Amino acid sequence: MLNYPRNLDQNYINYLIIGNKHMSLVNKIKEMISSPISVSYKQKKEYSKLDMIVLNPIFLFLLVSFVMWSAWDVSRPQTSSPADTALSNAMVYFERGDFDNAVLQLESVVEDHKKTSAAVHAKFYLGRTAFINGNNDKAMMLLSECASKLDYPTLKTEAYIMLGQLDLDLDNALRFFDKAAKNALSDNEVTYVSILKAKRLTMVGKKSEALEILDNLDSENNAYKELFEEVYGLALTLN
Repeated sequence: MLNYPRNLDQNYINYLIIGNKHMSLVNKIKEMISSPISVSYKQKKEYSKLDMIVLNPIFLFLLVSFVMWSAWDVSRPQTSSPADTALSNAMVYFERGDFDNAVLQLESVVEDHKKTSAAVHAKFYLGRTAFINGNNDKAMMLLSECASKLDYPTLKTEAYIMLGQLDLDLDNALRFFDKAAKNALSDNEVTYVSILKAKRLTMVGKKSEALEILDNLDSENNAYKELFEEVYGLALTLN
């Protein structure tokens, strides 16, 4: 290991050990802050502005403190909240195909961890399950409560799509589809939402509005060509 002489400025050493009796405390602090640490390979008059900053005792103290705090922050164990843990456990049941226990766990998250992000996401999965099972009233209630509070755009898009299909009021349904498109992360997702919006219009006999949406889509280069052709054909059958 190489030992380089540090050659610290003697006045600075005196400040550290006993201080300067002929200076006030304020002046001592000012002097300490403004005086860079000396190094063996340079005279003070040769210091650049960068040297003056880097060798400043306060700068070095702050730098060392920051490095130590960063190392502690990285090394400390990352813990999940009880609500997040409960939600994760419920999702494990979903992955195993045990939907009954998954629903029970999600309902417990909603009941036991009110006003948490985990409870919001538990409502989404409960609402999706109700939607798939045809329990439209329950799905509508749960998805309406959580859609705007979800953390992830993909989940928001899916929630608004389901609400657009569920809401009996056409104007509300169209607004939900618009919100779904706004949160979509790709052009393909926007296309999918637009086709579903057009489909909803055809279901209430709005032929011209549906065709206007569909005609603005690229029918040859989208991932939902089959669905597009189905909805377009349905719209053409309307009077």
